[in-house]
Amino acid sequence: MTATRILFVEHDRFFNRDWFGFLEKMGYELHCCSSREDILSKIHELSIDLLLVSHHLPEVNGIEIFREVRAQDPDPVGILVLEEMNLNLVVQAMNNGFSRVVPKSVGDAELIQLVEELMDVARLREENTRLKTLLPLFNLGRKFLVATSVESIYQELVDVVAREIQAPIISLMIFDKQSNRLKIVASRGLKYDVVEEFTVRPGEKISGKVFEIGKPVILNKQTQDQTPFSEMLNRNELAASISFPLISREEVIGVLNISQTKDGVQYSQADLEMLSVITSQAVMALEKLNYIEEHEKNIWTRALLEQYMAPEVADLLVRKKQNVMEVGGVHDITVLYADIRNFTKLVQKLHLNELRIFLNEFFELLSDMVFSWKGTLDKFIGDAVLVVFGAPLKLETPSVSAVFAARQILRQFDKLCGKWSEISPVFSEIGLGIGISRGEMFLGNVGSNRRFDYTVIGADVNLAQRLASKAESGQILIAEAVRRDVGDLLAVKEEQPRFLKGIEKKIRIYSLGSIQKKM
Repeated sequence: MTATRILFVEHDRFFNRDWFGFLEKMGYELHCCSSREDILSKIHELSIDLLLVSHHLPEVNGIEIFREVRAQDPDPVGILVLEEMNLNLVVQAMNNGFSRVVPKSVGDAELIQLVEELMDVARLREENTRLKTLLPLFNLGRKFLVATSVESIYQELVDVVAREIQAPIISLMIFDKQSNRLKIVASRGLKYDVVEEFTVRPGEKISGKVFEIGKPVILNKQTQDQTPFSEMLNRNELAASISFPLISREEVIGVLNISQTKDGVQYSQADLEMLSVITSQAVMALEKLNYIEEHEKNIWTRALLEQYMAPEVADLLVRKKQNVMEVGGVHDITVLYADIRNFTKLVQKLHLNELRIFLNEFFELLSDMVFSWKGTLDKFIGDAVLVVFGAPLKLETPSVSAVFAARQILRQFDKLCGKWSEISPVFSEIGLGIGISRGEMFLGNVGSNRRFDYTVIGADVNLAQRLASKAESGQILIAEAVRRDVGDLLAVKEEQPRFLKGIEKKIRIYSLGSIQKKM
């Protein structure tokens, strides 16, 4: 906060020099001058808060010089100092804007108290002026911010401009990226067919030029021939007009056009300042709505993705602002396929509602295990599940994550079946077989905007499914590529090579033994 600046206007050391020392100790910034040029120069260069003026000056008296100062800058407060008090001079001084008149003999303490009182009054007056300016803007901003749709903000903007600037013809044009045109979204004083049909490309007409350059244009009838836009003017009935760009985050999003038909009306810089305030409030409200819509969309997207993958993976995709409909690519990844053995017996011997509850519990524990190892659920297929490791979240050792997840799934499945065996002995007859393979596959959306299907496609998907179908209850079968990835972390037993359905040559198959060392 800058110190209060006091300008002493005197001649031949008129003032008591002790005043300077006292005021400096109080923290005031002091300046002195005597000539008319020096006084006006300091008023121009410095932001003077108070003038202490001697009435006796060489070129002009104190009252006259203060009148000149006030014409240049009406803000400073003035104290006139007289050799002796004179009623006529006091009246003249007060009529010309001085706040106080004091004799030269005034005491130091009294002068300092007077200065402080005047500064307090000046600050209070400044604050009141600021509030009178800000309160209407606050109320204006509040109207925009409570709007619940972009359409209501557009219309409120047009209504406010019509009220504050009293323009009979207003159009708000917003840029549509799909058509690469500015379109009217709200208006006043225009015919319906004009609103519906009129569009402008960037660079076309005055609106398009303003959109392109991002700067406002004022056209008054008296001076419009002097502008570079004169050749674009084709409405002689307009007395004045403004085209004003709407700018959001340094990007022009539209143009506000206002026109006046009443002769003698001219628009000025003050109108541009008013439009700047009004449009900035509207743009803030639009940004707020866009943020809310984007936030809600992110929540929906995250909820959708979390059905398939770990929450942190879903969060990664959302934070990247990647369109879920465009997620996809070829990756070297590991897939795990697990299905329930003797599931047909469950269907035959259990009530369907009980079967549904069991499957829900199974898929719940399976999801927890998969997500804990940063895997992605591709899909549930009846009594089976397909899981992906290594994409979209990159893993250093996706095959290792897959086999450790598989072992945990088997343990949890055994516990679940033990609990359900108390309800029906059929649960002692079922088990879980798991197959794991690795290779290049496509992972992403292969559906449409109407149906999202985040899935994995490739030969190794089929291989994992075939391995799972050959696995015995409680067994994990892995392909050659997975065995190489696992290394000596687990005991691996090579099974007899065999033909698998849909695969032309014999496949080398391995089964997992007990854990040899912890991760």
